[in-house]
Amino acid sequence: MTTAIDLWIVGIFFFIVFVIGIYERKKLTIEDYWVNSRQTNKFILVATTLSTFIGAGAILGNAGIAFSGAGLATFVIAGSYFFYFLIFAKFFAPKIKDFGDANKAYTLPDFFEARYSNKVRLAGAITNLVSWSLYLALQMLAIGVFVGALTGFDPTLATIIGGAIVILYTAIGGLRADIRTDVFQFFVMLFLLVVFLPLVIMKGGGFGAVASLPQSFLIGTEFAPLYVMILAFFFLGAGALTSADMWQRAYAADTTKNVRWAMKISSVLVLLFLTMATLFGIFGKILLPDGHSNLVVAELITTLLPTGLIGIVLAGFFAAIMSSADTVLLITSMTVVHDIYQKTFHKELPPEKVLQMSRWVTLILGVIGLTVALVVFNIVHLSIEAVSFYVALLPAIVFGFYWKKATSTAALWSIILGFLTIVAFLFIDPVQAFIPGLIVSFITFFVVNFFALRKLTTSTI
Repeated sequence: MTTAIDLWIVGIFFFIVFVIGIYERKKLTIEDYWVNSRQTNKFILVATTLSTFIGAGAILGNAGIAFSGAGLATFVIAGSYFFYFLIFAKFFAPKIKDFGDANKAYTLPDFFEARYSNKVRLAGAITNLVSWSLYLALQMLAIGVFVGALTGFDPTLATIIGGAIVILYTAIGGLRADIRTDVFQFFVMLFLLVVFLPLVIMKGGGFGAVASLPQSFLIGTEFAPLYVMILAFFFLGAGALTSADMWQRAYAADTTKNVRWAMKISSVLVLLFLTMATLFGIFGKILLPDGHSNLVVAELITTLLPTGLIGIVLAGFFAAIMSSADTVLLITSMTVVHDIYQKTFHKELPPEKVLQMSRWVTLILGVIGLTVALVVFNIVHLSIEAVSFYVALLPAIVFGFYWKKATSTAALWSIILGFLTIVAFLFIDPVQAFIPGLIVSFITFFVVNFFALRKLTTSTI
């Protein structure tokens, strides 16, 4: 159980993060607030990309999935993201950076507007808003779950305190504050990988002990049919190509060369951290067979660690959660202010007014996300649902960059029908909802594009 020493360590961590987050808050411009003036060097870019991507969904979600019966099959998720991170680094990040510089773009929907039309941009913005709102609730919930499980505090109060810190420094400092806190949080997170993971493996009897688990658990059929995990490898990691935080980091880079290098290094680190999360779930099944998927990581901490070390490891998990929460909050705010208010309603405002509005919207959305987190209590489901919506944007992005004949009509309907398919299947089978969503989105794109091109050809004859 946590002691006063552990709580002091966590308190100091929170204090440092807050101070870093609000530093130089009065010198910000809207370019600083949204894309760090497009001057982020490659080393900082690695730290902020990894810190942003590895949050509650990555660590607690993957650990919970493995613990819930996916077992060793959960490694396909790690492999999928590693594979698509490399694809993003080579084929997409440099193009996104060049596009952002040339068009002064801030968000993913900005690409949809430039490549297709305003309608496609709005469809992409709504999809982003839904997905990232779920992610925001997930990060806020994770803070409360951890504090409640480790300290005995009321989870509601813990969620409010932790969420309030994230909301305040993000609203005040924007992406510049986000990146600064990410760098600090990155080094804190490394403690989990080099200290806590080896301890969990050692206490669980080493890798040889994994063989004692039921075969159905090891191959993942307790969680989902085998074909789901196979499809997850081929398609789930593709969310990296459509993830708004990855686009924002690419926009924020200082050069095209550096963004390519940073994303390659980040891919290796993402693989290591997702592997760590999977092993937490697997060894959690060995050490805590009667545990709960939401709490398995927290229970490992309280069971295995001595006083003092609990506080350091807990700070590492808070670093992972908060470094994702601030980015999620910022992107959600940008979607509302830039993509919906300014672009959809054609509201032209001076940069100072946009900055002021962004801060207020960030604050309001943070409070809404915090409220949602207080009434939802399922980390695994929230992480799956948030990721599922990404696939609806995949055809429009891939073909937008690499198929000159891709039409705006095809992009629009692929997003709309893919989105609606995912919504429908979330009520049927949340774990598999991304599969029909992806299939419908791609088929719709090809079919609609065929008829759109045919109509265009006929009209020019």
